[in-house]
Amino acid sequence: MSFIYFFNEIAIYLVFGFFVAGILHVIFPDSFIKKHLGKSSAGSVFKSSLFGIPLPICSCGVIPVATSLRNSGASKGATISFLISTPQVGADSFMITASLFGWIFGVFRIIASLITALTAGLLVNLFFKDTENPFPLDSGSQDDKEGVKERFKGLFNYIEYSLLGSIANSLIIGIILAGLITIAIPEGFFSKYLSSDFVSMILMLVIGIPMYVCATASTPIAASLVMKGLSPGAALIFLLTGPATNLIGISAVHKLFGKKLVALYLLVLSVGSLALGYALNVFTHIYGFSTIIELNNSEMLPMWLKIAGSIILFLMLAWFYIKTKIIDRRIMKNKVNSNTIVLNVEGMSCNHCSGTVQKALEAIENISLVSVDLKGKKAGFETNDASAIDEALAAIKNAGFKATRA
Repeated sequence: MSFIYFFNEIAIYLVFGFFVAGILHVIFPDSFIKKHLGKSSAGSVFKSSLFGIPLPICSCGVIPVATSLRNSGASKGATISFLISTPQVGADSFMITASLFGWIFGVFRIIASLITALTAGLLVNLFFKDTENPFPLDSGSQDDKEGVKERFKGLFNYIEYSLLGSIANSLIIGIILAGLITIAIPEGFFSKYLSSDFVSMILMLVIGIPMYVCATASTPIAASLVMKGLSPGAALIFLLTGPATNLIGISAVHKLFGKKLVALYLLVLSVGSLALGYALNVFTHIYGFSTIIELNNSEMLPMWLKIAGSIILFLMLAWFYIKTKIIDRRIMKNKVNSNTIVLNVEGMSCNHCSGTVQKALEAIENISLVSVDLKGKKAGFETNDASAIDEALAAIKNAGFKATRA
């Protein structure tokens, strides 16, 4: 029953969050974001933090996006701010947070994400200045050529595969873990055996930094921990560090900027998360736990609407797995023949990544029948133009991945 409870509580909010994020994608193409992040200034850091917050891109999916931004001319500070704010919270995870914790906590989570991202970006610009921009800013992109009308036509595919696809596995795992915590851990466990708020915050920091968990999947886990007595501040630390840092992300930052910037990146996230977690605990102490954290908010929406949301989300998940695990693999297998060019693509870790690669290849003239195999880390296409192969390799690199001939 615990699994059903969490799924039913978050489904309608997640569906609505996907829709909002999809509309934002239609209105603001990738090129719009890239054009505002080139200068090593406070303005570019603020914009990158602000642009990143509503985007529901997972912890692994944000790495190639940030790499692409850097390759397109974004400053170091702007890139780091984007790397932090984007996975910490998105339109979908904010809606789930409001559902499970209440609106005040949801807004506090957004503010905390903005603060950590801004602080890191400003400090990076202060101590790691760009002596010169290593990459030219894009003058345009395929998004600009498509226009709003064309992007709107692809809205369903963007929501179903780029958004839902990037978090589907993590979402299911998160709901299962939340249900297991609810069943296995007794009431008041943390308040009884881990009474020190500071110790519990340090524990969540140690767990959150290396752990891979997306913002959406981490929310029901954090809610189940709070139900068992974990302090709100400690839960916030887990929600900030879990999505923003993991071993893959740390490795990517090291590759892009070096170990000194990695140290600053982790220091800001650690100290900032602890400070914000402490502030949230103070607020809950002053104004009352039930005022700040509204767990079990079952009365917020009518039950029929929650059930409708659960049905829609279930059907979306079912179609996603049928399409990607069965139909697409059969199609790609039938497409591959002696005329197909196959590339090995390193760095793809989610469906957002594979969608980015496919979009980059489809934008190239003289290339057709593009197929991307996420599991096999390969991309295939047909072309009669030898120069198109070099263009494909360059396009994939510009998208934040590494490609070689198979």
